Amino acid sequence: MMLDCVTCKWIRWSASIPLSLLLGAGAFLVFARLAEVQEDLPAVLLGLYLATWSFILAVVGGTLLLGWRLWKWHHTRTTHALRPC
Repeated sequence: MMLDCVTCKWIRWSASIPLSLLLGAGAFLVFARLAEVQEDLPAVLLGLYLATWSFILAVVGGTLLLGWRLWKWHHTRTTHALRPC
């Protein structure tokens, strides 16, 4: 019964979003560093701007993920609990 729960299936994939945003922030920082070596100021500013927003979105996504995990824990304990006959 628990494997067929749509809520449980939907929550599973959500962990990849903050992780990919954090990896993107790291990639933008590498891009900014390479642009700094080449003395390209607009590219440095663009890389830092994108890295900042990617990091902010990752933190927000991580916070939402934590909330969903707590909700899943509550959902599992209440909906899928064994009930006495």
